[in-house]
Amino acid sequence: MRVWLLGCAALVGFAAPALAQRADENIVTSAEDAFGTRVGSENIGLYSPNSARGFNPMQAGNVRLEGLYFDQQAFLGRAIARSTTMRVGLSAQSYPFQAPTGIADTALFLPDGKTTFSPAIELHLPVGINVFSVDAKFPITDTLAMAVGTAEFMSPINGWAANKSFQVNSIVDWKPHENFELIPFAFYQRGFDAEVAPSVFTGGAFLPPRTDRNVFYGQYWADRSTDDFNAGVIARGNIFDHWRLQAGVFRSDVTRGKNYVVFFRNVQTTGIGNLDIQRSPEHQSASTSGEVRASGVYTTGSFRHTVHLAVRGRETRRLFGGNATVSYGPAMIGVHRDVAEPATWALGVRDDDLVKQYTPGVSYVGQWAGVGEFSVGLQKSFYRRDYGKEGAVPTQTKSQPWLYNGTLAYNVTPRFALYTSYTRGIEEFGVAPDNAANAGQPLPAQLTKQIDAGLRYTIMPGLTLNTGVFEIKKPYFDRDPANVYTVVGGLRHRGVEISLTGRPLPGVTVVAGAVLLKARVSGLPVDQGVIGPIAPGTTPRLVRLNLQYGPPSWRGFSIEGQVEHEGATYANRLNTLKVDSLTTFSAGARYSFQVAGTPTNVRLVVNNLANTFKWRVDGNSGRYSESTPRVVLFRLAADF
Repeated sequence: MRVWLLGCAALVGFAAPALAQRADENIVTSAEDAFGTRVGSENIGLYSPNSARGFNPMQAGNVRLEGLYFDQQAFLGRAIARSTTMRVGLSAQSYPFQAPTGIADTALFLPDGKTTFSPAIELHLPVGINVFSVDAKFPITDTLAMAVGTAEFMSPINGWAANKSFQVNSIVDWKPHENFELIPFAFYQRGFDAEVAPSVFTGGAFLPPRTDRNVFYGQYWADRSTDDFNAGVIARGNIFDHWRLQAGVFRSDVTRGKNYVVFFRNVQTTGIGNLDIQRSPEHQSASTSGEVRASGVYTTGSFRHTVHLAVRGRETRRLFGGNATVSYGPAMIGVHRDVAEPATWALGVRDDDLVKQYTPGVSYVGQWAGVGEFSVGLQKSFYRRDYGKEGAVPTQTKSQPWLYNGTLAYNVTPRFALYTSYTRGIEEFGVAPDNAANAGQPLPAQLTKQIDAGLRYTIMPGLTLNTGVFEIKKPYFDRDPANVYTVVGGLRHRGVEISLTGRPLPGVTVVAGAVLLKARVSGLPVDQGVIGPIAPGTTPRLVRLNLQYGPPSWRGFSIEGQVEHEGATYANRLNTLKVDSLTTFSAGARYSFQVAGTPTNVRLVVNNLANTFKWRVDGNSGRYSESTPRVVLFRLAADF
């Protein structure tokens, strides 16, 4: 609370009437399609930066900040990131240098030359999470404007939700010339006393028994402290009559000082398992990345030709490992039991992983007005990785693959368009899970491929259908007989995705989407029967429907509802156990109004109305975690 109050006191001097910025945030009316959008604190759609078409775009390095390559390692707060849109299918067609799995396209919360002061409060009940934030935008001169913000997250010890964090951020937008813009920014978040949700592993082909999700059965001393830092500068402007230059350099750094993992291993149908607690020395992931791109645009009659010349690069360093584990014997999941922290931990030497990657490329986009568009891209990636124990001579690996992509879209009629694309990329695959012999080790970069096709049809003005099919091929990682997490085969995802968005009736807004996914594993372990042909944890069916109704006669009041369905998933590598499907319902209301000329918005929503329970399984590790319980969200925001 004190950070929030200090922020208000520091910023209130800039307050003056202005257009709304936080009070008019509405994710349902903002979404262009159902493939994934985040605005402020709200998310909607099928995909997110952590999950798209069954994979993880952020882990694959497919994040863009203001359209430029950004190797994101740290959390990027919602106060500095205005929105994030998932680009897949037709929405990715004209995007320079596509990537398999889709692109998470993030826009900054730039100042707009007007003075705005926006406090907000969020309450999440019954978990007791309280969020207090304040943002401000203000001009400094005719060519210089600034946005600043601060937020504090507080969770009293209620159930397992006990953590605290605070954020500060700033963005400067300087336009010394009509053809040039410079945007430096910085974001910092400090998180501490964050309780660790236990990781549950069963001892056979069965699910753990149901637990009370309001009971914390970890240890209050086994918490985490994290520092997230993002900063950068973006420059963009016209350099010649037909050419525009964009450049960005970014730093993303996350440091985890205190780091515990609470394990319940070999859990039986009774709920009793072995309680192990693991501690790690300080871990860090830090990356300097960026892109320089020159884009030339030439128009001849109804034809538009765009050429992109770009160089992307990153230098990413990770320090991890050195873990020590203490066993506490049998314990029951869902039941809190206090155990003492050891006086000392036998921590080991950390692993040191350094990746340097530079990728020059050229791309062409041709557009024929009213007819369609065509694009091709070619890149050469220079990848080097040095890996070993901290202070020792590392082992070096290199790769220099050619990457390419092509797209084609055709407007059959003004309301009906077809598209197809092919993409070849290189990406990393995160780190080995906590229960592997090489836990925390970054996984090597591998080539990936994607092909997709589909259509967009405008059913009526304001109501659009997007549907497509896709196939993605990537290497498959799993634990080998020595419990080392490594490549054991190939993974293919084939799917159908559908999006229906718009306003079919006055006052009615719909955002509806569905994904039908067929994931298959191939390779020697499958042929030998060591693992099954379907990757565990992969959801074969995901449906999300959001509706909002608020006719003009209601004067800013609207009601909303959501239905979400997840299909049953396999829970183990042999495909002998399934986790049941889950369907949840949510409902709420919004009211936008003015108080003394100040735009104000209040929102109340109840997520998971029936408090439905499901065990979720992490396909990479076999770790079980409980689904989110019923939560009542209250939010109040105003723009002065």
